[in-house]
Amino acid sequence: METSYITSAQQAHQLPPPEWPEVAFVGRSNCGKSSLINALLNHAGLARVSNTPGRTQMANFFELKSGDDRLTVVDLPGYGFSAIGKEVRHHWQELMEAYVVRPTVQEFFFLIDTRRAAELDDDDTKLLFHLARMQPVTVVMTKSDKATQRDIGLARHAIEKRLKEEGLRQPRIVAVSSLKKKGLEGLKESLKAHLTRSLPEP
Repeated sequence: METSYITSAQQAHQLPPPEWPEVAFVGRSNCGKSSLINALLNHAGLARVSNTPGRTQMANFFELKSGDDRLTVVDLPGYGFSAIGKEVRHHWQELMEAYVVRPTVQEFFFLIDTRRAAELDDDDTKLLFHLARMQPVTVVMTKSDKATQRDIGLARHAIEKRLKEEGLRQPRIVAVSSLKKKGLEGLKESLKAHLTRSLPEP
């Protein structure tokens, strides 16, 4: 499969026209989105990696191609970093609101650091609940190599409990480590499934 960068959008009006099936990665700043995307697409450096929270302020679009089949992979801006201006925060909100209703979106991958997954705050839960009402969601607990198996189990239980309380369908929950290349195969299979699927009829 071939991967390439398409474009970036900082504001809603800069989003490219919807064309191919899309999957989107969303999560708190510094949760490991770019590292995971690079690992899944086997393309080091494709998505920008930064140790500075709040650095990714744009939606970045990448193409995954196999023969005539294509999938757009989107790295959405991180949220939850307080040291940004009101204007930037406003653009982020408008961008997210415009993106999540795109007809080409097939699935959201909601990323959260495994070490704090058991204690989702209001920003986390509101966004997760909103996405779960729009399209299928896979909850991806990142940096699992930095947590114990007990912590991973507790985090999984906490997420399932919160969603059940809201009456939402239970998502798939996976624990991954981009550094150790663990837990990635299931996500790669998901990307391949969307890659070979044509867009549904409107």
